[in-house]
Amino acid sequence: MKFRQIEAFRYIMLRGTTAAAAAEMHVSQPAVSRLLSDLEYSLGFSLFDRRKGRLYPTQEATDFFRSVEESFLGMEKLESVASKIRTRTPNELKITSTSAIASTLLPLALEEHKKFFPDERVTIHTDAISALIIKLQAGSVDLAIGLELPQLIGIEREFIGNARFVFAARSDHPLAKKSVITAQDLIGESVLTVVDDSPVYWSELGGALNSVKSQLKQNIMIDTSHTGYSMIAAGLAVGVLEPFAARVWEGRGVVIRPFEPAIYYPYGLAYPTNARHHKSLYSFTQSILKVAQGMREFGSGSN
Repeated sequence: MKFRQIEAFRYIMLRGTTAAAAAEMHVSQPAVSRLLSDLEYSLGFSLFDRRKGRLYPTQEATDFFRSVEESFLGMEKLESVASKIRTRTPNELKITSTSAIASTLLPLALEEHKKFFPDERVTIHTDAISALIIKLQAGSVDLAIGLELPQLIGIEREFIGNARFVFAARSDHPLAKKSVITAQDLIGESVLTVVDDSPVYWSELGGALNSVKSQLKQNIMIDTSHTGYSMIAAGLAVGVLEPFAARVWEGRGVVIRPFEPAIYYPYGLAYPTNARHHKSLYSFTQSILKVAQGMREFGSGSN
């Protein structure tokens, strides 16, 4: 399988004919037909039905095209990233963060950072863990903050702290009267289920609920804690969630309680190895670590 064969297939799918594909590739129509034939031979299945001089994609072609398009979009994205890096101004800091951190730790750290870099432009992206990794490895951001990332080639990591997950319910919920919540207390309750793209991070939480899982009502699935807290505020469910977003929702009728057994998850920041001497980036990471030391979510302070 060769790149030009894949390219010919993609253009046929996008433009509809070998003639249009040939024009896009600046080659002859027979050349495109040969590339397509060679690709089908390499794959071991037909990509098109040929009827009355027209090509009709097979189901296999449609399935294969999805992966082909993802690969090409990835290349186009890399080209865009390279262009942005070439034109990037030195007084710019690009950050990607999970939503809970972006609305709690990040504003506090930026407030501290701006004391030293008041004119610096800061761009903040809010992403899932998988997107954090992709953007970091692609070089489209300077820093990623959230649950501690796995070890990655060319990426430096710094540990921020362990955060204990909490039980959350609406203030008028019967369980809000208890001082500590256990898995047994959740029997019969509608409990939020976290659907995350990095399930390894939620294995400990799942393990804590395994003993009562069959006795829980788990019909609301969420992929961000802010969504979870909004469901809780509406009285639709209770949940065991990260503690950061609770800051935003405690003033909206949500209460949090310790959950036993205690569940801790590590949080950290990460940046490209070649950016470690970036003066502004270093200053900002120090601001993050300083602010985190005083946050209740990391087991200290009252902020």
